[in-house]
Amino acid sequence: MTHSTADRADVRDMLVVHDAFRMSYGRMPALVLHVAPGDVRRAAIVADHIQLIAEFLHLHHKGEDDLLWPKLRDRAGDRLGSVVELLESQHEEIDALMAEASSELNVWRGDPSVARSNALADVLERLASRLRDHLEIEERDVLSLASEYLTAEEWHQFGDHAINGLPKSKLPIIFGMLASLAEPEVVTLMLSSAPLVPRLLMPVLGPRAYARHARRIFGPVAAPIA
Repeated sequence: MTHSTADRADVRDMLVVHDAFRMSYGRMPALVLHVAPGDVRRAAIVADHIQLIAEFLHLHHKGEDDLLWPKLRDRAGDRLGSVVELLESQHEEIDALMAEASSELNVWRGDPSVARSNALADVLERLASRLRDHLEIEERDVLSLASEYLTAEEWHQFGDHAINGLPKSKLPIIFGMLASLAEPEVVTLMLSSAPLVPRLLMPVLGPRAYARHARRIFGPVAAPIA
């Protein structure tokens, strides 16, 4: 069952989320390799950043598995073909790479040696490559169908799943990261289902929080966006 244009999901916010994942994972290997051997303080800062993005990605994929794919299968199965099965299998591959990265990260956090840095950077590079392929398929084969077969309310429930699963103290950083990549009207869209106070405060707090975070992670003169 398709929905009227006014009631349809506006999927532009998902494109912003995807861009954020591409940007973040694309920069991770270099972040790791630029930590001086033995600098556990800097390693902890970078590791916390990697862990935050990984948590966001995990929640995003869980939301797709639990809230997005079942609805699309039910309503647009004849048009989807086998793409959802492919995406689910890719989720499993990405989960395995994330588990490998997490294991390497835990060791590297306390031992940022050359060998451990190379091992972590390698798995992060493989993860970034697999993720890029996965996101491209979603954008090409699924998002247009989501905009036809899901309501705006259902789409916001899917988006809110990941946001609500994050630590509240980290929400301004994640929102600021997304806002740095989004057009103003898409920023408004992302906040449209939020309660009044966060809807008013987050456009102010988020960019500031992410700017501080970006300076800490990428350096005082590095632009937040790759």
